[in-house]
Amino acid sequence: MGFRSLYQLDVARRYDADYPAPGGTPVKKPRPIFLAIWYPAAAREDVAMDTSMVYRDYFRAVSVESPVPEFAQRLRKFTRDMACQYMLGKEFEKLTGDERAAWDGLLATPVFATLNAAPAAGKFPVVIYHPGLGGTFDDNAVACEYLASHGYVVLSSAYQAADSSRLNIDGDLATSFDDLNFLLRYAATLPLADLSRVAAMGHSYGAQAMLAWRARPDSAVDAVVFLDSNVEYRPLDDFADFKAALERNRNSTVPVVMFADRRRNPRLESFDRYLQFAARYEAEVDGMDHNDFVSQGGTGKGDGVRRKYEAICEAILHFLDGHLKGDTEALKSLRGARPDGLLQLAYKAARPAPPTSAQIAKMYSSEGLANLEALSALVKDNDADLVVGAAALLFDGGRKREGASLLKWAAPLLPRSADLERALGEAFQAMGDKAGARAAFEKALVLLPEDVGLDAGQKAETRKAVEEGLKALRK
Repeated sequence: MGFRSLYQLDVARRYDADYPAPGGTPVKKPRPIFLAIWYPAAAREDVAMDTSMVYRDYFRAVSVESPVPEFAQRLRKFTRDMACQYMLGKEFEKLTGDERAAWDGLLATPVFATLNAAPAAGKFPVVIYHPGLGGTFDDNAVACEYLASHGYVVLSSAYQAADSSRLNIDGDLATSFDDLNFLLRYAATLPLADLSRVAAMGHSYGAQAMLAWRARPDSAVDAVVFLDSNVEYRPLDDFADFKAALERNRNSTVPVVMFADRRRNPRLESFDRYLQFAARYEAEVDGMDHNDFVSQGGTGKGDGVRRKYEAICEAILHFLDGHLKGDTEALKSLRGARPDGLLQLAYKAARPAPPTSAQIAKMYSSEGLANLEALSALVKDNDADLVVGAAALLFDGGRKREGASLLKWAAPLLPRSADLERALGEAFQAMGDKAGARAAFEKALVLLPEDVGLDAGQKAETRKAVEEGLKALRK
């Protein structure tokens, strides 16, 4: 497999790497994007010595010709320092003489990538990788090499914070989303990349960012690899931005494989509500530290950790082969117990996906008793927001009376939904039916405390909307 790196500029965003002195005139510069690409290479009987790589070459790759040399210089130092922290548990500047020699020996270790090798013929599925907070593009280089050697184009980046004063990846999902979209657009320019098959893979915060990216309604992601995100060990409410992202697309059918450490008691069931329509594979290992799930963190941990890490990489490959390449045998291996016991895998089959709000609106508008009977069954088995969204589409299309009629018809089918009554109140209010609006708003307030379909934040928003509606009616 081959490896290459390059820089691109995102002219749609500002990034002032010079940080002018107070009183100086800021210079608007585009955001620099570092790209690292592992890919299937054309078969060769031998590899020239000048193209074979050792681990140090991943740091050198950051210094390739760049339109932003000052950024490249800072990024190379940051990448080296973070790798040292990952692999030796110590800052580079604080290494002793013996530790420096050991570090140099580690960096001289050959890797499987060949620099700038000719790509293999054909088109291959794409995997976009995102490391965790403070991580670097190469922190899981072994997995990236492994996937590329089995027919995937893998892209990673620096994902630096929007604030150019530091290069750490931070918790700003919007910045990560913009970088991820940029990488995907760049991948579309690669002749060997098949953008009809795209996977997102991340570790720690990177896993959170990838699942949140998948949750965007316009997402191009076809599969997600979720590596020890930290979310599974704590209440989901502790991760407000991530939870809000999942809330926005709970009907996704994109398959997900999740990896966690069994000894830390992961609560993977907390994702049930958000991934119920997606095939889900839950893989637990026994006694892996958080950073052991990436190749840098597992360096020097011994044979036990290495074997578990290799089992994780193999499971990732089977998952991607099954869902991006249609390999049914690969999926069978995921759904069965491993004979070596390195992973405990649980498979959760996807529930049949619900219709969209647009489909509900169309079904309700169609005539026929049989159609309404089928629609009744769908409405009873799904959340109220499906009907509320359908009514909103009818309203936006100028069909207010029909939208209100849909909500009124659905109310007996969802008798415990405060949000449906809130929407019905607003519909009556828009049509000038004050008495109907008041009755619906007051019923929403009664139902709100016991509405299990809404979390605390959604209940607060619903209460605020209802109270504003009642206040408007008193004018």
